[in-house]
Amino acid sequence: MFSSSASADNTASGAFIPPHETLLAACSKKILTPLAAMFCATCMITAAALADECGPVNGAKFICGVDNVEDFVRLPNGQILGSDLAAAGKQGYFFLFSPDHSFEKILPEDIAIAPDPAYAACEGPPDWEIFTPHGMDAVPQGDLVKLYAVNHGGRDDIEVFTIDLSLGAAKFAWNGCLVSPEGSWPDDVAALPSGGLVASSLWDPRDEDRLKKLAEGKPVGQLLEWHADKGWSSIDGTEELSGANGVIVSADGSTIYLAAWSGKQLAIIDRASGDIKTIDLDYTPDNLIWDARGETIFIGGTTANVPDALDCFVSDKINCPEIGVRVDRFDPKTMKIETLIKGNQFGEFGMATGAMDVGNELWVNSYRSDRIAIFDLK
Repeated sequence: MFSSSASADNTASGAFIPPHETLLAACSKKILTPLAAMFCATCMITAAALADECGPVNGAKFICGVDNVEDFVRLPNGQILGSDLAAAGKQGYFFLFSPDHSFEKILPEDIAIAPDPAYAACEGPPDWEIFTPHGMDAVPQGDLVKLYAVNHGGRDDIEVFTIDLSLGAAKFAWNGCLVSPEGSWPDDVAALPSGGLVASSLWDPRDEDRLKKLAEGKPVGQLLEWHADKGWSSIDGTEELSGANGVIVSADGSTIYLAAWSGKQLAIIDRASGDIKTIDLDYTPDNLIWDARGETIFIGGTTANVPDALDCFVSDKINCPEIGVRVDRFDPKTMKIETLIKGNQFGEFGMATGAMDVGNELWVNSYRSDRIAIFDLK
């Protein structure tokens, strides 16, 4: 496992930058050759420029050098796993963050291959060179964690991993995949407490008008449910929503919360009755994440319209700051929504997708950025 030992103060643009103190110590020798002196001066100028690029902006701090971290999940050991939704045809990774802002990039060679017969329909491990993890969910099982991760690299399926935390450092193993039903494009996944899972499908890839429907906020996509003994089924009524995106489930499994991205709605689904209630929003909600106490929900999204967000997604841009950031907190008990962050004034950071509380901080991710943003959480 490659450890970057990187933090918001010493990394930018994907490269590890030694702390300023190290450079000063190395270059403050009284006896330096002219070449060494020139090298030190260049290094110090470069480090200062990169540090400045990753410096705080309008209340936002950053962890740089982590590309397109689309989703977060918590691990029982306090670490946070991030998914790298790389551009089509490029290699994505998992990033393992610690609360002190250090992180590790999980390389393919760090992932053991341990097929589980329960996923016999899966043809084999993903093509790691184009692996593109998207929405995720993690289920603790003692010292082990079962990880479900949507993957768009070479196939649009849900990969299944085991993360072993028993020896301290996280050890990853790929176990198989859930083959998505025809006509679906999975976006996010959430495990059900009683077994099985639900997965959002943003659109039907066979529908030639899917982008037009998204742009106009018309019905497109749906929510699916999977059980080992029954396979896949559609959840009635969700096909009337527009752009099924982030999805989470209540601790007792009775309620599903679904972000209807292009419809600008939060959908609340009663699993017993099938009743669907919607709350209208004035932005495009993306990921939904429970707070650390499991009481309120962070809704992440952007300040942009759907066409602009899609243009950013399919572009080769490193950052889309103009697309903006929106983070709300939703209380399921009171049904009240509080806006925490709104705007596009955070330097290079934009195109927000989700948010998670980490101690007294709010970490915000993005599917088109070379950093994550960190705000003080009041």
